[in-house]
Amino acid sequence: MDIGAIIAWVQLHWLDTIVPGYLAIVGVASWIVKLTPTLKDDTVLLEIVKFIAKYLAINTNAPENRPQ
Repeated sequence: MDIGAIIAWVQLHWLDTIVPGYLAIVGVASWIVKLTPTLKDDTVLLEIVKFIAKYLAINTNAPENRPQ
């Protein structure tokens, strides 16, 4: 697969596909976490946010611990 084609696709579709997709995933996950009474899913969401913050650098101040 041509890396140049992948980079071109990402640049072309950044605002119409990638950013809304990211916001939708985090938004739905946050909504589900708030609806459930257990803390286990809060920890899973924290790991997802930390992964996204580390590799996409959208939120460089990702929380280290689950809020109490």
